[in-house]
Amino acid sequence: MIDLHSHTTNSDGTWTTKEILEKAENLKLEVFSITDHDTAKSYIEIEEKDNLKDIFTGKLIKGVELNCTFDGVKIEILAYDFDLHPVQRWLEDYYTIEKNRKRLIEEFYDLVNICHKKGIKIEDNLSYNPETEYPVDVIYDSIINFPENKNFFTEKQLENKALFFRTCTVDKKFPLYRDFSKQMPTLEFFNQFIHKHHGKIFLAHLYKYQLDNHIEYLDKIKNKNLIDGIEVYHSSFTEEQIKILEKYCISHGLLMSGGSDCHGDKKKDRKLGIGYGNLNISKGIIDNWNK
Repeated sequence: MIDLHSHTTNSDGTWTTKEILEKAENLKLEVFSITDHDTAKSYIEIEEKDNLKDIFTGKLIKGVELNCTFDGVKIEILAYDFDLHPVQRWLEDYYTIEKNRKRLIEEFYDLVNICHKKGIKIEDNLSYNPETEYPVDVIYDSIINFPENKNFFTEKQLENKALFFRTCTVDKKFPLYRDFSKQMPTLEFFNQFIHKHHGKIFLAHLYKYQLDNHIEYLDKIKNKNLIDGIEVYHSSFTEEQIKILEKYCISHGLLMSGGSDCHGDKKKDRKLGIGYGNLNISKGIIDNWNK
């Protein structure tokens, strides 16, 4: 059993690098990867701290989950097996505290302006704290306070903050859609950057994006040769979705990856290695990675 998608306190997980390595070892995972959002800091810690180096005795693959855009849609990719130090230096320079703060504030005011322009009701002088809040969450919490906003959104979108967020960042027809490419790198950039540093790129959790046609979108990425593979196995996928992606990878010569997307105690029902209970990814999927 392997797990190539997990998060620590270096991004939005609740377990430290030490804790997640211990849990991976206790589970006897054969292959493991920590894929924090926009940072590979855990691997710097493992390299520099002697007490971390020998905790996990299986195969540890360097990984990171990167926010980017393609065709005006905000997505995530998983990069693996890259040259650690140049990649981490770039990430630390691009995602400084001050730069992140500026991007979040810009996003918040873009969303406020869209609401005003389209007549979507929100509180006057709505406040936002970039240190502790996500812009879409703050806007969502305000929008649901006004019954008249039912004219703009579906019932499901108003009832589910996670669905609202994913739709906002993906669906070009969504009332609050904005192009995130002015705020984060493109997939085209990461294709060149990660490959320059000898890594591989996988499209993360395709079916979590609120797209009209997932395979059509995947075709656009594949036709431009922007990925090496697809995250075929994910906690949120149905068996049917997994079969579709397995077939797609085989048909198009793409590599496969997969993981629980464990965030520690933050999402307790999504467990390391087994996801929601039935995830059991074979080590065999990485056999072709170096061919």
